[in-house]
Amino acid sequence: MENKILATVNGVNITSDVLDRTIEQLPPERKAYFQSEFGRKQLLEQLVSVELINAFGLEIGVDKDQMYLTQMEQVEKEIRFNSTMNKIMSEITVDDTEAENAYNLNPAKYSGQQSVRASHILLDSEELANDILKKIVEDGLDFGDAAAEFSSCPSKAQGGDLGDFGRGMMVPEFENAAFTLEKGEMTKEPVKTQFGYHIIKTTDKKGFGAAKFDDVRESIRAELLKEKQMDHYTKLLEDLKSKYNVTLK
Repeated sequence: MENKILATVNGVNITSDVLDRTIEQLPPERKAYFQSEFGRKQLLEQLVSVELINAFGLEIGVDKDQMYLTQMEQVEKEIRFNSTMNKIMSEITVDDTEAENAYNLNPAKYSGQQSVRASHILLDSEELANDILKKIVEDGLDFGDAAAEFSSCPSKAQGGDLGDFGRGMMVPEFENAAFTLEKGEMTKEPVKTQFGYHIIKTTDKKGFGAAKFDDVRESIRAELLKEKQMDHYTKLLEDLKSKYNVTLK
């Protein structure tokens, strides 16, 4: 597309490319408006206004003020720093082989978000809890039926089912028991918490097995890239301290 000159202010050209780049830097919620014909005209007027003020600033000598010079020096340093860092970091890469090697060294590290589904029977006394536990284990009383009849928790209406929950969502004693149990396993003795005595049955577990490499490939690459960039940055700083003079006062 032709780079048209849309306006000229005191010898400075404002082109369609300048307008397009300005729009691209806007937040998404504003970008759509300024991509319209009316929005582009409005933005062009704003750019013209900026150039008019800039021209007047030069006329009154703002570029000679110490504050202006200090700020320009700082801006230049920030631009140079960012450009240098972009160049350095863009040369650091992580390929699929590196990612796969990291995965193979510790597949369990890349398991999914762990959660369990559990049911419980909440009772006021340890004696009663042991009695109900015995009825389930020895007499074959159905867990859901026992919860519906004896539990003091509202979950009794669902046979004691509490649904899925992750780490940190239950009191520690209950969580530790539920996460330790295998799928379909029930506690062999009541678990005491601040709420009473629980008979817990874990009915499902998710995220405990290692994820497939293809599912975590990009996250591993991102993790390794961040580590390599940080290591390179730290080493580079040490090398530069030896190369350039640094005096702390």
